Amino acid sequence: MVDSAAAADRAAEKVRKLVAMSASPHLEEARTSAFLACRLIREHGLQVAPHCLAAQPMPAQPHRPAGGQTPGETSGFRRIRVRHPGHCRCCGSPIAPGEWALWCRGNGLRHPLCSP
Repeated sequence: MVDSAAAADRAAEKVRKLVAMSASPHLEEARTSAFLACRLIREHGLQVAPHCLAAQPMPAQPHRPAGGQTPGETSGFRRIRVRHPGHCRCCGSPIAPGEWALWCRGNGLRHPLCSP
């Protein structure tokens, strides 16, 4: 019985780490981590309880005005981290991968400080 309890503790610790990794910005890493965590939970019959999360305050959600946009968003543009090189639709200068920019479907990218 001691071995199964130790194995369950090891599995629970691994699940905690995998759940933390599932918040990765890299889609495949996050997906694989979540899949492996679910598999370990199922294999070891673990129960997921939010008791350790209750002690931590929930992060504040940004206030959304009636229009549904956060203060940094304007006219349907969303703030994103650019994955592919592009050009600002306002000033025409290049936007490199990894930079923050505003994006809107059908309108493209623009720098956050450029005015439309």
